Amino acid sequence: MTTDNRPPEAASRLRAATMWGPGVGEVWWWAIPLATAAIVMAVATFAPAFYETHVLPEHVGYLERLHFLMPAAGAVICFKLLTMEQVRRLTYLRAAIIVFAIACIYIAGEEESWGQHLFQWQTPEAWSQHNRQDETNLHNTSYVFNQLPQLILEIAIVAGGVIAPFVTRRHGPVGGDLIAFLTPPFAMLPVSLGAIAFKGTDRLQKNSLISEIIARPSEVTETFYYMFILFYLIILYRRVIRL
Repeated sequence: MTTDNRPPEAASRLRAATMWGPGVGEVWWWAIPLATAAIVMAVATFAPAFYETHVLPEHVGYLERLHFLMPAAGAVICFKLLTMEQVRRLTYLRAAIIVFAIACIYIAGEEESWGQHLFQWQTPEAWSQHNRQDETNLHNTSYVFNQLPQLILEIAIVAGGVIAPFVTRRHGPVGGDLIAFLTPPFAMLPVSLGAIAFKGTDRLQKNSLISEIIARPSEVTETFYYMFILFYLIILYRRVIRL
């Protein structure tokens, strides 16, 4: 990893920090994704009216609130990381965290249409002509601002949340210092599998390959996407602490 002023012992400390992952006793890494999936499925199955009126509604439903709060919390973690000496001295790590911060701000801002849902302003007429949902955001205007970032995140979840943890568990850290340091640990597997499972359900239902299991599984998929981001940044923060 390129650094500005790395002391001689920094490499060994970096490698030790890279090896860190949540221990067996930290069950919440597994419990929260599993409980989230179980609760959502139970409410959707046994209380469908409540699910439709309180969990799913655009902008005010419980899931929509989480879709703002989780990336917002991720942005706060990124800002905290950028104030830490360990990060300031590691050039490429600092650049990666800046990218993560921008991503979290973008997601949180887009979920709230940059304040429109809170302050209830009208979408400018010129902008509404380009936004398919008549909102002040970018993700409803173009593939580049919606499906492309989502595809990148989905690749990161599969590669970083499923494949990489198994490879690392079997062979140890791979790649250079930066890649190894940024590789998610095995504890990210449950949230990653949750995202994949609900994404698959959404695709199968939309293509009428299965009967409806849950209404609008895409909303639950987003919940797991943003949970993945938040969990990952918490792990990254704890690794930086160990530097």
